[in-house]
Amino acid sequence: MVGVAGRSKGCITCRKRKKGCDLKQPECGQCIERGLPCGGYDKDRVFIYHDAGVKRTTLASQYAQSPRGASSGMLSPPETPPTTSLISTTPAQAYSGSDVFSMFPRVLSASFAQSAYKEKSLEAFISTYVPRGDLSSTNEEGKQLVGMMPRLNSQDEALRLAILAMGTLALSKQTNDSYLGQQGRNIYGKALAETRRALQDPSRARSTAMLAIPYVMALFEILFGAEEASSKQAQNWLSHAQGEIALIVARGPEAFTEDAAHAIFVNARWRPLIASCRTRTKSILNEKRWKTIPWRGRIKTPQDSLLDIMAGVPEILANIDRWGALSAGTPQDEATDLATCAKCWTLHIELQTWLVANEHEIHTPVTTTPTPITFPNFDVACLTIRYWVIALMLYSSLDTASRIPTTDISTMHPDRPHPRQFARLIARSANYFFQERYGIVGPTTYSFPLGNTMLYLNRNLMLDGQYAKLVGEAWNSPNMPMAIKNFLNSQRLSVS
Repeated sequence: MVGVAGRSKGCITCRKRKKGCDLKQPECGQCIERGLPCGGYDKDRVFIYHDAGVKRTTLASQYAQSPRGASSGMLSPPETPPTTSLISTTPAQAYSGSDVFSMFPRVLSASFAQSAYKEKSLEAFISTYVPRGDLSSTNEEGKQLVGMMPRLNSQDEALRLAILAMGTLALSKQTNDSYLGQQGRNIYGKALAETRRALQDPSRARSTAMLAIPYVMALFEILFGAEEASSKQAQNWLSHAQGEIALIVARGPEAFTEDAAHAIFVNARWRPLIASCRTRTKSILNEKRWKTIPWRGRIKTPQDSLLDIMAGVPEILANIDRWGALSAGTPQDEATDLATCAKCWTLHIELQTWLVANEHEIHTPVTTTPTPITFPNFDVACLTIRYWVIALMLYSSLDTASRIPTTDISTMHPDRPHPRQFARLIARSANYFFQERYGIVGPTTYSFPLGNTMLYLNRNLMLDGQYAKLVGEAWNSPNMPMAIKNFLNSQRLSVS
């Protein structure tokens, strides 16, 4: 029997008449023979089964597959073989304990269960940005994401699948459900395939929803893409960041003047610029048109103008050997060093001008001792840490181009800021960004600055060891997400 034990599967009319039904569809033969209107059949049902062996509940779906098959993205809630124990649940149990699906009634129509499952997955995805629903625990990018994703989620199947995969894996972590985790990875594979199809469709490829897919997938790689002692996770993240800039460039800067597309664009620039810094390749975002046209009729925020400056850093890094190695000293090398110095000084002037204009927007600690920093709020912290890492990269490059050796123990320059002060400030911020209340936004915002800081501090641990120790203490804190540890290790392996 399907549904409640002892209940007939016959059409509604035959059940009311308490007659046998031959189950023909769309109308049963008994009703046709007697000239009666056939009431049709009940929708398929979804049961919640309880497996006493693993102490968890899952959903078993009974509804038919879409005619388009798996590629349609019509996904059911995760299935497991039923056991003999059928349990009932109540709304009061919803999402409050270890049972993630206990919010569903005992018997649901398949379409309603599917809708509830998708909604819960989206909720789990958003909760990684806004733990406990507190918007003060995320930055401006997170706030905009929370505002846009529910709407964009319904606009393209590839994005819907990517978010569904993220949400499903987030639920699996919350419930320690390995089967649910496998289901999430299967959905992610479908999301990748659907994205490839979308990119071959001109109308879908130019949709606003498509712009959000690389971001979601890059986040997936950070949270769930770990492979032990491998750089593959970092490489996968990098490929999504490069895919993000490819989608942006394909549209041209004029495509990002409209509100939703503009919001995605200004928040997206950070990741492709990180990718350009890591690969030491000049960024197209440093071109004037990409710094002006998307803001036509708008006023730039402090972060917008700061990332304009950052867009010039990859070109400098392209002319600098990796952190601290000096060039051979040939005439060609010296000419390159002079040109690089000139570009560094230009960015130095731009960065100092930005600092004067936005001094009230960032946090400046009153002490320089190796003690943890507390910021006024999370938005200030995010803007400040980006300023510090841009300054660290810029002034480290200027030191290298000026042939200052990596063994230099100074902490001040007479004519410009010293990179060491920024590396130390970033190290002192570790505890703040690894707080549990900032969800995944804190650690992901901090990961790139942290990687650059450790590369710098490791030059001279005799001098900077106390600051590096602060990072180590935060690293070993139970608040430090293992996913971020794995991702940073993968980043380290990718440059070693």
